[in-house]
Amino acid sequence: MTDADPDLANLPRFLEHLEQRDAAAAQFARQLIDDGGAVRVFWGPQQMDVWELRVQRGQMIVRFGVERGYSDGVLIARAGIPATWNDNALRPMRLAVLAWARANNIPFRLDDPDDLDVDLTSDGFAALDWVGDGHDAEVERVQTAWREYRQQAGELRGRTRGRPDQSDVQAAKAAGIAAIEAAARSVT
Repeated sequence: MTDADPDLANLPRFLEHLEQRDAAAAQFARQLIDDGGAVRVFWGPQQMDVWELRVQRGQMIVRFGVERGYSDGVLIARAGIPATWNDNALRPMRLAVLAWARANNIPFRLDDPDDLDVDLTSDGFAALDWVGDGHDAEVERVQTAWREYRQQAGELRGRTRGRPDQSDVQAAKAAGIAAIEAAARSVT
């Protein structure tokens, strides 16, 4: 199968499968397709329950996937950039929604860097189009701050053999939130 002619026979089965694992991702995938998004890549299931769907909207590709029974989350990349699953070109959609919301003064609760409460069905199209209009740098800054938080949280768990003091966890979260907020609000 090529990028030009994906076999969509199993697409309804995949969307049902994804919905059981990540209802918001499945609903967003359906919205993208129903709104005229072009399916660029679709395959699965492969061994170990591996699936991938890539839908293009404007300048952006949105990637949905399942592996070993778990959703990969919703990832985005520029349409013109070849991106593999683990490539740095792919960014979590939830971070793009956060960057878009902060750039546009739209209320968005951020209490935990690992649990962003994103409503893709309401905000996904606007955020995706905003990134497609050339706001990659804003998303990249947010992703960098989020990755630094994840690294520091991992180091904290490593130093404490997986049993960090709750005050240390809360301090790390607060520092992560502050760094992510600063990245989201900074102007290029």
